[in-house]
Amino acid sequence: MGAFGDSDDEDDVADEHRYQKESILWCIEATESMLAPTLDSSAPPPLADPTPTSSARPPPTQATHGSSVGWKGKPAKSKMEECLRCAYAMMKRKVISSPKDYVGILIWNTAKEAKLTTDSLYPDCYVVQEVQPITAENIRKLKDLLEKAEDDPDFLPNLFGINRGQNVLGSALSSANSMFRARSPTAQNRIYLVTDNDDPFEGDERLHTVIKKKATDLTEMGYEIEPFFVPPSLGAGFDLYKFYGDILAGDEDDEGEPSNWPVVNEDLGMALESMVASMRTKEAMKRVAFKIPFVLGKDLSIGIVGYNMVGEEKRRLPTKVDLSTQGGDEVITKTVYKDEDTGEILDAKKEIKKYFQVGRTDYETGTKAAKIFFDDQEIRKVKTLGRPPSLKLLGFKPRKGHLKFWETIKHAHFIYPDEERYSGSTRAFASLLKSMVKKDVVGFASFIARTISKPQVVLLLPQAEKLNSAGVQVEPPGIHLCQLPFADDIRELGVEPGVSVIRKADPDASDDEEGPEQPEVDLAKKMMKYYSKPYNPDKFPNPALNYFYETLAAAALKEDLPEPEDQTIPLYEVIEQRVGKYIRQLRELVPQDEIDPTRVTTSKKTRVVKKEDGGASGSGEAPDLSDFVESVREHGAKLKVADLKAGLKAMGERTSGRKDELMERVMDYLRSHGLWSDEGDGEDDADGKARKGGKKKSKAKKEVDDDEDDLMLGPDDDDYEEKDAKPKTKKRRVVVPDDDEDDD
Repeated sequence: MGAFGDSDDEDDVADEHRYQKESILWCIEATESMLAPTLDSSAPPPLADPTPTSSARPPPTQATHGSSVGWKGKPAKSKMEECLRCAYAMMKRKVISSPKDYVGILIWNTAKEAKLTTDSLYPDCYVVQEVQPITAENIRKLKDLLEKAEDDPDFLPNLFGINRGQNVLGSALSSANSMFRARSPTAQNRIYLVTDNDDPFEGDERLHTVIKKKATDLTEMGYEIEPFFVPPSLGAGFDLYKFYGDILAGDEDDEGEPSNWPVVNEDLGMALESMVASMRTKEAMKRVAFKIPFVLGKDLSIGIVGYNMVGEEKRRLPTKVDLSTQGGDEVITKTVYKDEDTGEILDAKKEIKKYFQVGRTDYETGTKAAKIFFDDQEIRKVKTLGRPPSLKLLGFKPRKGHLKFWETIKHAHFIYPDEERYSGSTRAFASLLKSMVKKDVVGFASFIARTISKPQVVLLLPQAEKLNSAGVQVEPPGIHLCQLPFADDIRELGVEPGVSVIRKADPDASDDEEGPEQPEVDLAKKMMKYYSKPYNPDKFPNPALNYFYETLAAAALKEDLPEPEDQTIPLYEVIEQRVGKYIRQLRELVPQDEIDPTRVTTSKKTRVVKKEDGGASGSGEAPDLSDFVESVREHGAKLKVADLKAGLKAMGERTSGRKDELMERVMDYLRSHGLWSDEGDGEDDADGKARKGGKKKSKAKKEVDDDEDDLMLGPDDDDYEEKDAKPKTKKRRVVVPDDDEDDD
């Protein structure tokens, strides 16, 4: 075992800290505007894409609306129904991808209360689902509720009712705290606060102070409050300054602005769309890759947290169970090391060492490979050069000219400040980020992620916050760590330059003269204008992974199995409409890839040797087809289509058509060039089958060749010719091969 052959602990999966169970509680306020059918079903659905990408993919209709939230049915009539559909979609995703997570649904400010258990009663709150693990039974219950709401617009208003007294936001926050403490005390608890009421207490300062204190207490306890605010109706806005802005905004930054001011979209449809998109983003668990100090200078360090923004999503492995147990208990996997000779179990920490081999054993000369042994501490010291994990700033350079994407050797990390371990990190990090963005510079640093990681030079790429038109955060503020290569990591490709269609300028030409025309380049540029849309990975889910999860969910919920959907398939109809004519023109201008004429294989793995200047299109000298003729004599009509086409290509004949047409074309060529004798071979099975094919062909109706259709060949193409353009040659000659040809 090599000392440095182990994984460097930098694998995408091994990088991340141990997964922490997540618990999400939906807290949705029941108001008249939330329960009323304010979503006009006659208008386009709020989640529909106003600009369909192609004619092959139509915009959503009433039958297809809701696919983005996991509901295949009629559009939602109320905002409450839309929110419950979002919760249903989340549960369907998490039951497969994160089955250990918890989800609960609490409707607050209701006139009715749902007492699910003997000890759980929350005043003026209707508990649709307690905070508990996601199961197929829970999902089916929520689906039944949504189906009733879909058929009856009054179902949800009658089920929840509306509290006409004082708003119970404080009671809802206390109920959330009680649920988390009872059900998931050790999980990462998050509250999804959904409301369209921007002033629940009508300006009462006393209640405002009480609610702010409760929200602060929940934050200090480690609970995250994720607000989702929607306008009460079409044309009405949600005013954060009345109540919620001060409640949920964080501390002020250096410029006196709140650091975490909620974002609200004034348009109702866009607000619902942004809510779904934001929930999808916040639903994904951000797993920490490392927590290290960021050394800015002598005696000046701040804390940072690193995340892996990109990583291959793989299918979750199935759980192994012991069938011999009554309940099918899960199998616990353990790794043990045994002595090869005695079979004794070894202690991995005390009795096992690692070595690095120098040289190799040569029994002829009597030399043995040297084995240099290391313990874990020595290996760690060699790898890290004795330095602790940290990010040490080296300096800054202008951004232009120092950011080359081909120099990155691994995916980048994304860092945020760590206020928990280093007080004041947020302010210092924000100041550094703003300064780098303002001056348009990038930084360089020495990076060691963990105690056994090797030092790496990284480029610090600043990123300012970016929001889309719906107010959803598209790019968060932070710094990317792009890992740069060392001199040892740079390799020469050794690729020989190929044939270029670019015409070089005449070196003797004057500067005033224009260069040669580049029709191929100009045509390619014209085509590229239609391919200018950037790639957005959010619109292209992994088709295999998606189909696997949807199939599992459908099987668990006893639903119909879904049809596989692959968004990565090119839109061929659209491509043909836009650039089809340019593609055909470019094919005519750019020569086809050359095929080595000496490598035309037959069924006997022999080669049909064709002289470089010979062939039908060359100097007129006939190619050497002796091996091919022998294959025809031996196999006859059983000769494969690929072999027939290979022989026809060497002859300079067309290679398109059905097998009997190819066979007839081969026989005509061989007879016309004196390579096939009817005398002595008339009873030959190959010739007989070939002639039978010719008779059958003469009776068949002539059709346009399929291969020509696939290649979109027309009368102007070089390979195109009419069926009767070349007359059949009636002349036949008998050629008896001499001994020299047989020897060859």
